[in-house]
Amino acid sequence: MKTRTSDILFIAAIIFALWFAAAGWVWVYYANIIYALPFGIAALFIWLKLKKDGRKRNKVIPAILITGLLFSLGWLLYMILVKR
Repeated sequence: MKTRTSDILFIAAIIFALWFAAAGWVWVYYANIIYALPFGIAALFIWLKLKKDGRKRNKVIPAILITGLLFSLGWLLYMILVKR
């Protein structure tokens, strides 16, 4: 089986998106900006590049990114509103 560039980029985007979703709740001293956000942006750019090949597997990446964004924004709102 031959490994293509799109396969490697897909795996990298999945790993970055999962890291973004897992570390997105870390808003202590705004550490999210350093530890999670760059990986989310990298996964988004990789997905935008992969979106052109039209494979069904590419629908997983934005779903993970949206989940991570919702976790991140939800936790930030919790920190701002409840933990005053």
